[in-house]
Amino acid sequence: MLRVMRALAVLVAAIAIVPATALGAKPVEQFHSHFTESFSDELCGIEVDGVAVVTDNTFLYADESFKSTVSARVTFTNPANGKSVILSNAGQISGAAPIVDEAAGTITFVLSFKGLPEKIQSANGPVLLRDAGVIAFADTFDLDTGDFISS
Repeated sequence: MLRVMRALAVLVAAIAIVPATALGAKPVEQFHSHFTESFSDELCGIEVDGVAVVTDNTFLYADESFKSTVSARVTFTNPANGKSVILSNAGQISGAAPIVDEAAGTITFVLSFKGLPEKIQSANGPVLLRDAGVIAFADTFDLDTGDFISS
């Protein structure tokens, strides 16, 4: 019984500090975009033609937090031999309001990524690299110059 009571106490404490976005708050702004873009570039010294297909749904909340659900697929094709590689990702990015420390002269952004941040595969073959899960970053910048300080 003591374990159950501790678990409930932890749950109540967690709910008390959860941002409004996690509690189902309504967004104050919402953006949706879907686009396809073709381009040419050079990757690792190899000329490629790329086609990107991106879908993004972003929600902004009154507490300055946000949630963005994104999927992207970019196909890179070598025009010399027709071989292709596909880079794709899908998942959710969320963040709280930036933390401004005027005494230290910094601003910190905390972002959480959930899902599939990267998958690389050949067009007609196996997956070459796959990364999935949850990760969070806290990136700090100089408040005056915008220069990156740490992550």
